Amino acid sequence: MLQSILDSATEVLWGRGTIALTLLCGFYFTVCTGFLPITRLTTVLRKTIGSVFSFHSDRENGKGVSPFAAVSTALGGTMGVGNIVGVGAALQLGGAGSIFWMWVGAFFGMMTKYMEVFLAVEFRQRDPDSRALRGGPMYYISKGISGTLGKILAVLFCIFCALASFSSGSMTQTNAIAQSLWESFSLSPTFCAVILTLLCGWVLSGGCDRAVKTSSALVPLMSLFYLLGCGVILFFYRQNIPDAFHQIITQAFSTETSALTGTGVGFFVSMRVGISRGIFTHEAGLGSASIAHACSGAKSPVEQGFWGIFEVFCDTILVCSITALVILASGVPLSPSAAQDAFLLCLGTGGGRMLSIAITLFAFASVISFCLYGQRCIEYLFPHSTTALQIYRLLFLTGCAVGCFTQLPLVFSLADLLNACLLLPNLVALVILSPRVFAKTREYFLKGERRPCSSVRLSQKSC
Repeated sequence: MLQSILDSATEVLWGRGTIALTLLCGFYFTVCTGFLPITRLTTVLRKTIGSVFSFHSDRENGKGVSPFAAVSTALGGTMGVGNIVGVGAALQLGGAGSIFWMWVGAFFGMMTKYMEVFLAVEFRQRDPDSRALRGGPMYYISKGISGTLGKILAVLFCIFCALASFSSGSMTQTNAIAQSLWESFSLSPTFCAVILTLLCGWVLSGGCDRAVKTSSALVPLMSLFYLLGCGVILFFYRQNIPDAFHQIITQAFSTETSALTGTGVGFFVSMRVGISRGIFTHEAGLGSASIAHACSGAKSPVEQGFWGIFEVFCDTILVCSITALVILASGVPLSPSAAQDAFLLCLGTGGGRMLSIAITLFAFASVISFCLYGQRCIEYLFPHSTTALQIYRLLFLTGCAVGCFTQLPLVFSLADLLNACLLLPNLVALVILSPRVFAKTREYFLKGERRPCSSVRLSQKSC
């Protein structure tokens, strides 16, 4: 009964209207900033990957963590098992064309994520006791939207985000870890539950600093490890890569029955599946990742916003695309486990174990990031209450352990529902506060760049 209610509510909240709203908001943000990811690409690259080693965290002076550490924590939350299993599911439901629409959604999602990160840094505040930087949707919603409405939306966001940390960030992730390690290494769920609970408890005991440091070390490692395995498979099936791209492009606009799935996958189905799965992957519009970005010591909201663009690119355009190419080029049957089948087909048992390790790293990074998000929401709802924080941590660790033992269809449905609940108040706030972001972004490029280029300058007649 409860499962059917959740499924019905999720279908309504994640219907065509919500997906269209998300896409239109991203389009609006992109147009009103002069197609920034394209016209200012060199600046974005220079201020992100070009400046990785130029920032030095200074805790004594309260400067916060480095922008790279902040984006690593955010990537830890977005780059979960959805980048592997979710891509296979999208191909099964929407055919190869769904990947094209995933790209389209990610392109416009870049500026949605930019808006979130900009506002999180712009409205962040420093804790008077710990001197730590805090921010996120709950802060820019309550401060940016005056009156009771802003306060209510901020509280609702915190409640939904804290609940989502149990479903999306705890139980579902540890369940994926336990299943993967059992299939590849025959490790019992009990062993996984004990180890994961101890590791998560260790991270929790160190607060925000330990979570950020762990993510900044884990995310580059897990990404390179997974991409290395994918690179080997793509090299092995390199002759099939052009055909894989051909399938993605042609099936994105096809109205015929898909040869891949044997079902009537047409234009609108591919679009809906691709865009919706992309939202679940890069989470642009949900606002949760901006909580990690707010911890950054970056002085400029615009420059930290560039890391939001970089985050969506890495998560969807890079990792999800490579996963899709691995599946399509290898020719394995399309299913949520298609990536695992491709690794097994090309690399044998060792490939299956390699993917299992990658899934474990991806999922554990998500656990760490969502734990940080949940704690920040509890701290906002119950300021200066150590009891509330300890209760949350205990429940979170319990969820990590329970997730290793059970199948969780109800929790997955709840996670989808809570994501929709996060999306709506956050998008409302982004649209209301967008003129502020547009103006300050335009000001940054007009005054901050040494060599302005009139051909790509943001329009003075901006929205």
